[in-house]
Amino acid sequence: MRRSASLDGSEWELRGFLGIDAAVQAAERGSVGDHRGWVRARVPGSVVDDLWRAGEVPDPYFERNSLAIEWVPERAWVYRRAIRVAAPLTHERAWLRFDGVDYAARVFLDGRPIVVHEGMFERFKLDVTSALADGAEHLLAVVVEPAPPSEPQLGRTSRVRVHKSRMTYGWDFSPRMIHQGIWRSVTLTTVGGGRIRGTAVRTELARDLATASVDIRVAVEAARAAAAVAARVEAVLLDAGNVAGEAAADVRIADGTEEVPLRIDIASVRPWWPNGLGEPSMYTVRVRLLVDGELADERETSVGFRCVELAQNEDAPTGARPYTFVVNGRRIYINGWNWVPIDVLYGVPRPEKLAHLIRLARAAHVNLLRVWGGGVIESDAFYDACDAAGIMVWQELSQSSSGMESTPASDPEFVARMVAETEAIVPLVAAHPSLVAWCGGNELEDEHGPLDERHPLLAALRHVVERIDPGRIWLPTSPTGPQFSNRLDVIEADPTSLHDVHGPWEHQGLRAQQELYDRGTSLFNSEFGVEGMTNKRTHDAVIGPEHRVPPTRDNAVYRHLGDWWINEPLVQAAFGGRLDDIELLRRASQLLQAEGLRYAVEANRRRAFHNSGSIPWQLNESYPNAWCTAAVDHRGDPKLAYHAVRRAYERVHVCARFDTVAWGGGGEFRASAWAWSAAEDIDAAHVRAALRTLDGAVLHEWRATVDLRDGRATCAAEIVAPVPAAPLFLLDLELAAADGAALSAARYLFASGADLSPLLDLDPAIVEVTTTRDRDAWRLDVRHTRGLAAIGLVLEDARPIATPGWAEPSDGGFHLLPGECRQIEIEWADAPSAGRALRLSGWNVDAIAVA
Repeated sequence: MRRSASLDGSEWELRGFLGIDAAVQAAERGSVGDHRGWVRARVPGSVVDDLWRAGEVPDPYFERNSLAIEWVPERAWVYRRAIRVAAPLTHERAWLRFDGVDYAARVFLDGRPIVVHEGMFERFKLDVTSALADGAEHLLAVVVEPAPPSEPQLGRTSRVRVHKSRMTYGWDFSPRMIHQGIWRSVTLTTVGGGRIRGTAVRTELARDLATASVDIRVAVEAARAAAAVAARVEAVLLDAGNVAGEAAADVRIADGTEEVPLRIDIASVRPWWPNGLGEPSMYTVRVRLLVDGELADERETSVGFRCVELAQNEDAPTGARPYTFVVNGRRIYINGWNWVPIDVLYGVPRPEKLAHLIRLARAAHVNLLRVWGGGVIESDAFYDACDAAGIMVWQELSQSSSGMESTPASDPEFVARMVAETEAIVPLVAAHPSLVAWCGGNELEDEHGPLDERHPLLAALRHVVERIDPGRIWLPTSPTGPQFSNRLDVIEADPTSLHDVHGPWEHQGLRAQQELYDRGTSLFNSEFGVEGMTNKRTHDAVIGPEHRVPPTRDNAVYRHLGDWWINEPLVQAAFGGRLDDIELLRRASQLLQAEGLRYAVEANRRRAFHNSGSIPWQLNESYPNAWCTAAVDHRGDPKLAYHAVRRAYERVHVCARFDTVAWGGGGEFRASAWAWSAAEDIDAAHVRAALRTLDGAVLHEWRATVDLRDGRATCAAEIVAPVPAAPLFLLDLELAAADGAALSAARYLFASGADLSPLLDLDPAIVEVTTTRDRDAWRLDVRHTRGLAAIGLVLEDARPIATPGWAEPSDGGFHLLPGECRQIEIEWADAPSAGRALRLSGWNVDAIAVA
């Protein structure tokens, strides 16, 4: 029978050495002996995290402290701990398995070297049967070598010789904090009779969406060298614990590996559906190995049944790739978000934060996450969470562009290394139904544009994926071109050449933001964004009071915490140069980020299905920046941009197209109302548009009736009226079913003058908050009671930043007219029940404590 013992946890010690020879010498001692100079360490983990917790380095997340730890990856680090296992019986074998060491390692047992390994993503196993035969205590030591050289963002991709996260070498949203450590689990396993060396599980769903099959390839081997023994391999498909299908085969195994193919046919299954289309139904495949009638080993794999294909976009140029996702026969528009590692120290497990971020994505109607190629191949926990949430995953191999040259090496040695890595990686995640696409890397290009399989590396990687994971979508890089950039000059020069494009990542201006996305011709936008300041709680935790002003590039701390994304001059210009307070600057910056990103997403969606998807940059951030393109800050708190995109991704939605948010005084206000249903078709839907003053008075009103079909956007009404004389005004849109049931609503804020500075002159509004609590679920009734409209109301977690858990609000950044009431749902996740507190504030609403 298989017995496993996890070696994860805090029973490890860590010490650094100047040079690999000194580290190896320490590992060869074979006994703990002297503890001086050693610190407690965690596995899985990261060297920098262990040093920080031991007080050996300063807080790497504060101000410019990361500069003080750039020496760490130059050293070799030794992990060690005692292990003990019951003496293996004569028919048993003991295995030591490492799921990931970053980057190169040498493993010692009682001072004797037993393996040298290179590669952060490859798992490796060691037969330690003889070494542990006495059942005594033994010393395990792992030498993690100095981090290999690689390229930061401003570098050259052709110089990269390792398959390792590029981000930690220095990126626009991450300072140089090169990762090292035993970053994934370590397990000691004893098996008797034989063992399952590996399983490959592949599901196939028939076009009828009911019948399906599971093909399983089981690699088995005997525990000890001996004459062939009789064995039986059994596989069952479990549906919530109930057997839905089974298969078995008899085999004789010796010391070598035997591969046993099994197939289970199922007459009736429930498909796995992406978020918003149905339930992401999951099943379990359990494989058992019996030797001489006794259970020797078993494995379990979670699976789902779905079919994902790409179809040609409508009116696509000749020769364009297909970019429209078709899942189980249904065409869907991609409501995406780009995903980066949840922390720059990605080896440290953060299960609660991972679950929180996936919940936020699911609540925002996201159906696909693109795992960016400058980060990592994501963990089993990530894929399990996406499986359960119905979120599809586009997984990129860890290759990325560079600021000076973005073409990967093509020599045979590097291609062979990448092929071997990919051969090891693909089987680890191929069974997950959430995995829908493999991609060769992020923004790989040469002087002619994005690369394809004419580059020998990408051709080799495609061959690996097609051989090991046949039928999965493959993309050579992102974007796939032929043009890289989504820019007006590119659109004007050749509008049919924008297929899958990237950029821009900056707000274009009060009029230019709308112009760019309204004139868009792309088939797919797999990366684009808008920058903004972080939330107050994170900002105050990472910058000391003496360094918080000025929040510009003149301040070295701000340059360190997001230099690329400091758009303070644009924000000031958008508000007439009157933002003389850091809190106003933050509020203004986040408003521009939110509304700019919302407009980009809605404009793309209005072109469905010529354009078939939007994947904004980026959902989360790996490091707490002061300025960043993330919609959720490093702490896990949503910014206004998160709520704006969440609204834009509603399955049934109404929105507006317009030229600018500041109309320059006088003239005509022009807009159009659009609606779509990504759910069922809707006949005779009612659309109402109203131009309002901030006291709620209706200046002009338009009504229309439209049929919403096939997920396409429909223009319901053209809106033309004189620009109101008031400094600020609102456009309200409402979408209702034929019976009057509300389906969607949208509200846009405009200035009648040249900029948004009237927001700084608003008269105060009074709102009241009533709270209903039911354990972790709170409902807030936010009611406007006096004054003009309350603008930009946002709820923030008001607890100290170090307090565990999160408040997950259902909305933020909304405007309330006089007499209106908005219900906001709050879910408290992993948060202590004591001390829960929120803060509600707005442009013209003083902060209200809700506790």
